[in-house]
Amino acid sequence: MNRILLALFLLIASTGCGLLRGTTPDSANTAIETIKNTNKKLYRFTLDNGMICLIKEDHSAPVVSIQIWVGTGSIHEHDLLGSGASHAIEHMIFKGTPTRKVGDITKEINDAGGYINAYTGMDRTVFLTDLPSEKWRVGLDVLADAVTHSLFPEEEWNKEKDVILREIAMCKDNPDRVLNELLWRTAFTTHPYKFPVIGYEQPFKALTRDQLIDFFHRNYVPDNMITVIAGDINRDETEKYVSGLFSGLERKSRAPVVIPQEPAQISARLARKTGSYNITRVQCVYHTVPLSHADVPALDILAEITGAGLSSRLTQNLKENLKLVESINAYSYTPKEPGVFEISATLAPENEEKVIAAIHAEIESWQKSEFTTGELEKAKRCLLSSQLNELQTMSGQAESYASGEFYAADPRFSTEYLNRINSVTPGMLKAVAAKYLTAQNETIAVLAPSAETEKSISEPSGKQTNEVRKITLPNGAVLLVKEEHRLPFVSFCAAFRGGLLSENESNNGITPLMADLITRGTKERNSREIAVAVESHGGMLSPFAGNDVFGLSAKCLSSDSQLFMDIFSDCLLNARFPEEEIEKQKKVQISAIDQMYERPFFLAQKELKQIMFPGHPYRRETLGSKETVQNITRDEIIAHFKAHVVSSNMVIAVFGDITPEQAIRMTTQALAAIPPKPAPVHEHKKPCPKYPARNKRREPREQAIFLAGFPGITVIDPRRDALDIIESSLSGLSADLAIEAREKRGLVYYIGARQQTGLEPGAFIIYAGTREDAIPEIEQLVTKEIERILTGGIREDEFERARKQIIADYEMSLQDNQYTAMACATGELIGLGYNHIFTTKERFENLTLKDINSAAASIMSTNIPAISLVLPKGSQ
Repeated sequence: MNRILLALFLLIASTGCGLLRGTTPDSANTAIETIKNTNKKLYRFTLDNGMICLIKEDHSAPVVSIQIWVGTGSIHEHDLLGSGASHAIEHMIFKGTPTRKVGDITKEINDAGGYINAYTGMDRTVFLTDLPSEKWRVGLDVLADAVTHSLFPEEEWNKEKDVILREIAMCKDNPDRVLNELLWRTAFTTHPYKFPVIGYEQPFKALTRDQLIDFFHRNYVPDNMITVIAGDINRDETEKYVSGLFSGLERKSRAPVVIPQEPAQISARLARKTGSYNITRVQCVYHTVPLSHADVPALDILAEITGAGLSSRLTQNLKENLKLVESINAYSYTPKEPGVFEISATLAPENEEKVIAAIHAEIESWQKSEFTTGELEKAKRCLLSSQLNELQTMSGQAESYASGEFYAADPRFSTEYLNRINSVTPGMLKAVAAKYLTAQNETIAVLAPSAETEKSISEPSGKQTNEVRKITLPNGAVLLVKEEHRLPFVSFCAAFRGGLLSENESNNGITPLMADLITRGTKERNSREIAVAVESHGGMLSPFAGNDVFGLSAKCLSSDSQLFMDIFSDCLLNARFPEEEIEKQKKVQISAIDQMYERPFFLAQKELKQIMFPGHPYRRETLGSKETVQNITRDEIIAHFKAHVVSSNMVIAVFGDITPEQAIRMTTQALAAIPPKPAPVHEHKKPCPKYPARNKRREPREQAIFLAGFPGITVIDPRRDALDIIESSLSGLSADLAIEAREKRGLVYYIGARQQTGLEPGAFIIYAGTREDAIPEIEQLVTKEIERILTGGIREDEFERARKQIIADYEMSLQDNQYTAMACATGELIGLGYNHIFTTKERFENLTLKDINSAAASIMSTNIPAISLVLPKGSQ
């Protein structure tokens, strides 16, 4: 993501959920035809060596996405099961080939303005790059070389082992990862699903380089690979190049991997773990079937109806009505191997037994009573909308085609999937609920606070057109319109100044609370009716709130744009803030606060803000504290809303498959009643921090966090672009800092820099996730790197690589109208101008090294002003 655009989103930190009802059959058929038509442009061929290749020509943006899927994951590790060998190979793939030394692979992609990454799953390992279309050959050359000719240098393996051990330790700091491991090793006793993808510490330590190389040569063979290229390319030219590039890769014989099947579960299982957690998490799973089974569509729709979105049964009954959970959802996982149906919830510790009982009661109701036709149609439309969403980006298309090929041997499986979905009846939903969601087939995993933690859970002290039309509506609000007909979607975004700068010591957290409540009931619709109306049409209605702005975002099929504008404007004009909804949202927000305090990085950042912003709103947290949120009253929320939702404080963007005339007419009518009052003015004294300052705290976590903070700038400061270059040059695996700290010394799992900008000056932060004994060395490396930048400036190659990455990120962002709508609205609102996003390429091309080095010298010093450390307290 472009760091300019990322900064705007750091201002808003959006939250919310997606939703569609009453859509005409014609609009649904049109959407399905869109998917079919775009899938027709896909070309599939198989090389003589067995590699399957997929090419999709799409000239809607100057971007190409390339992915290589290898059909090997953690379940295929045979005698190395539990070692994380597949994950280790993912790390080592980028450590050099006969023609590229360590660091060259990432650097070459970054120099081309691209992004490279990889991930390991239970059944596959995927390597991917997104980059400007003019450089697609570079991306394919580099990715192909890495995946087929890796050398696994011994010295790099020794260093990377320590990095992966740090990652294994970091997983212990992530409650969701801890719970997930607990669940899978309990639900599966024989199948290798029971082993975590990353592996266990001791088996991983025993893994040797020779074993890794042998595993690589046995599995990374052409007939076990899929190469997909989607984007702004010529099909014939690409086919010829791909065929030539992989022609030297010989077909190899290999033994099939025999995966032991899980015996039928005949009795309920329960696993429970306690620790220094602030909330309770519950997961219930039931063994089901593989993707090829006829029951899969019904299971998917069952999960959609019962656990997806605000109007889902589980959310409405357990969260909205019974008020037992902070969040709850359901999903059906059906890969090649038999999968599971899962229900997940977060809740207050005292509600654990009640929640499990309520889930069982819900399941019983699904088994006894048939679902309604309306619920079924809503779910079908949501799944259809999800398929459409994948078409927006080149990476989404590449992922969809490769996934279809990998799991169904059909890259166009999305259309077949929709046909199977359309065949589901209410009776089939009842049948699969009765067949699979049984007591003897259930596994429950619980992660809960220990008795000591429960007593002390309190907050610690301490290629497309970019033409946008700007119109001033009769009430003074600013409207931005962008017409783009590639896909039948319309995106809305209304943004308002607010956030931390509009709050005080006693009402900190009121902005996100108020924003979430905007969609929780109006004079005409209650929260459930809003959720059903949106989700029934496969759209999205999502409030957002951040440090400096808040607002409401929506997305829908263009045929539903008037309906969505009616709902959108109803929320902004007639939000009712019911007392019962306020109490529910307070619990949700307080639960989110509790979860933040479980993350070491958050704790280090919180302490750094206390040092750098004394007496200033930026020292506070966007979500507030548990105490302030709990004490906010309905009258305060209504007053805050009325003060800020006024026309002079508002920018609304309407982007997508709509004409400017339609957007202007619809918006003018819908939002005419927004009060034409002056925007509130919030003044604050400048913070007066005392530097140098250092803070250290210990937490019962595995990792150590190092943060070095420098006084920063505002989001509209002219130095902003130059500092983005500095930020980029210090971040990523190809940065000097990462190469030295991670690649050469194995000191960190991650290291980099980020800017915290806002309407008032923020901070420039250099960060690292490491171990306690490495902190002094990390600090020395950071100081040395700063000194290099201040004395000699960044190098030309660093400058060019950072510039290309930022421009490439910007060009990729143009694929998403919802994103650009929000960026334009917030840009106009905070003073950057609505067109700021579209001048990115020109601005960065005009930057000079002198600009960069001058900006660095203006904020950085080898005498680091503020340091915040979070260190392990010992084993949990």
